[in-house]
Amino acid sequence: MQLYDLRSALMETGLGKMACAEEYIDSILIIIQNMLFSVDAKKFANFKLINIVSNEGGFTFTWESKSTSSTCPRCGTPSNTERHTYNKRVVIDEPILGLPVMHCLREKLYICQHCKENGGPESFVEEITSICRRPYIKTTTNLDERIVNSGIYRSANGLADDYLGSVKISAGTILNRVKEAGGMVTEKNLTDTDGVKVLSVDDNNARKGSSSTASTVVVDIERHIILVVAKGADSAVAKKIFERFPDAEKLSRDRASAYSKAGTECGLEQGADIFHLVANAHDAVKEALSRGLDHNIYIKSGGGWVDLPASSPIPVPAGGDETVLITTLSDEDIAMRVHMASLSARQEKKYRKVIELLRLYDQGLSSKEIEIRLAVTRADRIRLLSEAADVINDVEGKIDVHCASSGGGKPRQKSIGKRSKPSSESIVEPYGDVVMKMVDEGGTHRNIHPAIQELGYTGSANAIYQYILKKRNEECPVADGGEPASTESAVPRPPKVSIQRVTKTAVYKFVLHEAAARRGRGAADGTECPAVETGVTDMAVETGKTVQTSTFYSEGVASIIFGTKKEAGVKKN
Repeated sequence: MQLYDLRSALMETGLGKMACAEEYIDSILIIIQNMLFSVDAKKFANFKLINIVSNEGGFTFTWESKSTSSTCPRCGTPSNTERHTYNKRVVIDEPILGLPVMHCLREKLYICQHCKENGGPESFVEEITSICRRPYIKTTTNLDERIVNSGIYRSANGLADDYLGSVKISAGTILNRVKEAGGMVTEKNLTDTDGVKVLSVDDNNARKGSSSTASTVVVDIERHIILVVAKGADSAVAKKIFERFPDAEKLSRDRASAYSKAGTECGLEQGADIFHLVANAHDAVKEALSRGLDHNIYIKSGGGWVDLPASSPIPVPAGGDETVLITTLSDEDIAMRVHMASLSARQEKKYRKVIELLRLYDQGLSSKEIEIRLAVTRADRIRLLSEAADVINDVEGKIDVHCASSGGGKPRQKSIGKRSKPSSESIVEPYGDVVMKMVDEGGTHRNIHPAIQELGYTGSANAIYQYILKKRNEECPVADGGEPASTESAVPRPPKVSIQRVTKTAVYKFVLHEAAARRGRGAADGTECPAVETGVTDMAVETGKTVQTSTFYSEGVASIIFGTKKEAGVKKN
């Protein structure tokens, strides 16, 4: 690493042979000082440049103090009595030509007579706030400003990586500088309060739901700047902050009673801000929706709980000739699907209960009535409703696998060995006619087993399962090439069912979308918007020969959105 010492280099030239060489070199260094630090000449007004050393690692400037007096930082007494020694201090500055810059300062030590007479430390280091803001800081004022301005918009780690090679500073130091700058701004805002007329207050939680991390944020609305961020979100904290602004006349806040109490005690005229007014309106609409909607809504092609227009932002399941509604399936259809999906007794029970649950919802029954008819609790009903789409789609997937394996050239069951005994030698053979008849009706080995046990069967359910496999294989043998000898007996794929789950939030967004569109059309036409049409129609459920129409939530929602009437229980500021 090549080291370049400017003073030594000047001495090696012809200047070193001249009389008063040191004085000439000092003059040259002063010229260089004025050239390099012309912008910040006041910063080093009390220092003289002694030397400049440069290498591949950057520049090092050596300075010597030329002050004649300083003020004691402990008692504020001026002193001009110097000690015969100095204090060495190194600070980091902004880079030059992309290389790090360090200043080695030789500060003078002064004796404070006042502290000495009172038994305190007699020596103190001269004050250099023009270069560094605090005695313990190792960065210059200019570099601090640069770090803070960049650190507000950048992460500390990313900024430290950018400074790598040009500024010797860590991510922790960057964070400390930003925090200190924020504290200085807060201190200034709390002391220089003239002209602050309108305050805005709100709470903020660093960790959602944890009151221990809550803080109070106060903003000057007229200047759009944050004044204070204080720990705590109660009336005592808010009152202490409000009292620091004696010229304040108005307060914008949310519905929190703590801030309302503090504002009343400080004599401020209070009003709710626009954000919370809109938020309260949204909450009122959501509350109206919650009274008429469950957490999940099932939209079905061809009709159902919610009839949506073609331009609806809510996705509607695709219909078609090969799609039927899940609630229109007959008992024979359900039995065939259970058989093809090879559901267990527990899975079949849940599958049938889910279908029955959706049927009862389709009939417009209340949640309480549905719980009574299905003999389930409220928690079980909510759980079944939330899992309905997954249960039905899972069965449809198993049916697809069954059809693909039985009609695609591959034997679906692989548990029959080449040396296995024929079905005629099975323990189930005496009951074969009953077993195969129940299989044709949609039965499985699990529900066939108890039925033939009453006829005297003593074997296991798995033996019945193997018997059914052997009978099917004997009726439709598999050739050597793996292809079934005949596929005429293969059962065709039943039509798929249509069901899709949509959250209550999605319906709420759709209602707001339709309300905004209708309000825009009404304003353009100069007419009043209709009060009851929100793009979500009332339900009409056909039961037998009569049609029952139940009142849905559209009227209540529309009245809140369009302002046709006051909703009970909704407060206004």
